Amino acid sequence: MEEKNKIIELYIEEKIKELESMSMYVPNENKEKLLMAFMNRNEDINVIKTRIDTIFNNSVAAYKENLEKIGFTYDDVVKVYEKVNKMNKTTAKLYLRGGLVPYLLLGEPSNRKHNNLDLICNKKDTAMIREVFRKNNLYDPKRDSLTYTINNIDYGFQVIVDGIKVNIAVYEEKENGITEYIFDCHNRIGIIKNINVKLSEYIVPYVSSDNKKYMSVSLELIVADKLMLNRDKDKLDIEKIKECNGISEDKIKKIPLPIVKKIKLVGDNLEFTSTMPRIKLEVPKKQDSKGFINIGTILLLLAVIACIILGNR
Repeated sequence: MEEKNKIIELYIEEKIKELESMSMYVPNENKEKLLMAFMNRNEDINVIKTRIDTIFNNSVAAYKENLEKIGFTYDDVVKVYEKVNKMNKTTAKLYLRGGLVPYLLLGEPSNRKHNNLDLICNKKDTAMIREVFRKNNLYDPKRDSLTYTINNIDYGFQVIVDGIKVNIAVYEEKENGITEYIFDCHNRIGIIKNINVKLSEYIVPYVSSDNKKYMSVSLELIVADKLMLNRDKDKLDIEKIKECNGISEDKIKKIPLPIVKKIKLVGDNLEFTSTMPRIKLEVPKKQDSKGFINIGTILLLLAVIACIILGNR
């Protein structure tokens, strides 16, 4: 019976790993309940495996059905993207990534639900981007990787804007390519992706069918991510990406798949992220302000005059 129980345990663990490879996670308490239900049974091992298969297949079917009911429309997510862009008046840049990109470029709705908005920024700009959300009362240290990381790596953070999760990932340019740092907020996992591309091949300017300009992680690399995840929605998104200009089957076949490493974040540095020092936001100068003295300039001049007067007393 002991050997049989080991076979059951290994079989359940293999099934769970299959789900994890499709970005579906089974809580430990569910795993324990499943083990308790099938341990020490007198049934034939193949019958037990069939029962386990049925449970997993039914659970996946129910999960996929629920996914269709939850989430947000394409228009909802686009509105949040535009809102975030308006919030960011700094020199720090936020770039698009993920399944929203091909639909924006094609200028057509996705006709599917979206769970979140995925963005990415340069590692050098993360402090400014955090401050943007903090000034808008959207920053929550409990959704920041710096609260949990134990190796001082910044995997980014998550904010909630109008009910939609906005995931801010981080990238860094290195000698051997680009390294991405992504924070899985729900599972407290830090994801590191090493991608063998140049910066010019990584962040790419695009013009949509309705003549709007977007800066995004390249379509080729979005395809690479989706090939690795291989969910139903990823397959649909890949087909849409193929409709975008300059993307072909040959190009997709040559896409370098990233090397991915996942790290469980177990630290608790909430005191640090709650009291992070405020920083000055680098707001770019307006190009059309030549020959025009704005109210800020007037106030600054008045302050200087007041200081001179007080100093002469």
